[in-house]
Amino acid sequence: MDILDFIWHRANQVSNKKKISFTINLSLDENEFAGLEDFYKISINDIAKKYGFDIYTDERIKKFECLIKEIKYSEGNILVANAGYNVGDFNIINSLLTKENLQIHTVFIRSEKRRNADLKEGQELYNNLNRWIDFYPGQIEDVHQKREDNLKEIIDYFQSTKTLIEEV
Repeated sequence: MDILDFIWHRANQVSNKKKISFTINLSLDENEFAGLEDFYKISINDIAKKYGFDIYTDERIKKFECLIKEIKYSEGNILVANAGYNVGDFNIINSLLTKENLQIHTVFIRSEKRRNADLKEGQELYNNLNRWIDFYPGQIEDVHQKREDNLKEIIDYFQSTKTLIEEV
């Protein structure tokens, strides 16, 4: 089942509402998203630029408020890349969406196979370049494990909200 079929198969969970989808550590240029032709696709960075968010002077909540405005005023379904990076971010986003009577439909994450390939690539780079980089032995694995733990927390959070999670 491809991503488009998956979303439409589960559409009855959020019937007659726009489908709000997010990616975590995935680009909008992924081939898997090409089939989502009826989705407005934008990254959180593009939203921040559009609304004049300044990372140095604005509070973090403003970025999420800009995100909610973009979702609210977009027509139809929306796919936002990298809207959040941890449970705290998504908790804020979810509470802001709830105030607007909206909810997240699907969250797309990197597949376990791709995450493991990223680890292997990092290990190979470390083996080839460790004379020139300032990483301690095992740091690549430690960073990978922290990312896995963070992703597990995010997955658990979205499972508790009955949001669909799709690996890409």
